[in-house]
Amino acid sequence: MAKLIKANGDLIIKKPENLVKARFKLSPLAIKFLSTIIANLRRSDEIDEEYVLRVSDFKELTGQKTKRIYELIEESLEDLLKNPLKIPLNKEETKFLMTNWVSSAVYDAGQVSFLIDKRLKPFLIEVKEKFLKYRLENILSLRSTYSIRLYEILKDWLELYSRYGNKAEKIVKVDELREILEIPKSYRYNNIKIQILEKAKAELAKHTDILFDYDELKTGRKVTHLKFIIRPNPAKLQTDNEVQENYFKSRKAFVALLRKNYSGNGKFFGWKSIAEKNYNNYWLGLDKNGLLYAVLDDDIIDFNAVEAERIYDDWFKIAQNSNLYQELVSEGVCLKESSKNNKELWLDLIGDVKRLKEEGII
Repeated sequence: MAKLIKANGDLIIKKPENLVKARFKLSPLAIKFLSTIIANLRRSDEIDEEYVLRVSDFKELTGQKTKRIYELIEESLEDLLKNPLKIPLNKEETKFLMTNWVSSAVYDAGQVSFLIDKRLKPFLIEVKEKFLKYRLENILSLRSTYSIRLYEILKDWLELYSRYGNKAEKIVKVDELREILEIPKSYRYNNIKIQILEKAKAELAKHTDILFDYDELKTGRKVTHLKFIIRPNPAKLQTDNEVQENYFKSRKAFVALLRKNYSGNGKFFGWKSIAEKNYNNYWLGLDKNGLLYAVLDDDIIDFNAVEAERIYDDWFKIAQNSNLYQELVSEGVCLKESSKNNKELWLDLIGDVKRLKEEGII
């Protein structure tokens, strides 16, 4: 069964660093289409998962009022299929992966179904260490491809090079910026300044959660480097906590998330061996009243308050230290089903739990 893509501005996009640095050129609408897809990908998805996006949902998301929306969607799909991206695979950038964003797409009855290229998908869903994270709404009002790409690059630099997220400075060669943004060779520096940098500066200040300025650094009389100064935009800055409760900041909030996603639906958020070894194979769930129980086949165990507290403590610690587990419980994924149907994901989660045990965290 195909997975329906959710389309709303509160979706969180995660991109690994090498994908942020990837070279590609897409229309603004194609980038927004692609970003909506990326925000919906999960590690629990099958490698050949089919995704479906309703055109009406995407139209509402992007604020498109034109009657040409179906034509524009078709153009965006063509854009994704005919414009490959180039992803660096090593620090020296001597090794690259060249691939299309989607491997195929079917347009039918007001919706688009598509498959993500199999060689690209691991870059999109297996985000483990350094990655860019932002809310989709930040790019929805940006009208230029260059503005969207600059937002992602500058946002990434702010996270990487700032102290406490307050300010970052980064010097980059003009020629390097040309390559990353795929700026035509016909553009002189003055064109880049007026048509790209100044426009992006105004757009980002108006629509996104960051601001930037830049200084021109010259070699002789020629501008060869740019020094970017990036800051949070106080007028637009909106933390994830303002959009949705930070479920992993406190144990109380974490338990509230479990009750929201697992009460009375037969799904399991963990296993009993984390708390006590004598119930090694029991799966942990919540009844319709939000009370904790463990089950193995027809054998069901209830817990007193002290036992429940210990179990919640351990799984809260796991949630604080495993991005994968955070993702799974946020989506309400049944771990028992994952252990059967997605062995790679299951082994990654087991690996996280073993690591936390070895470190004495649980």
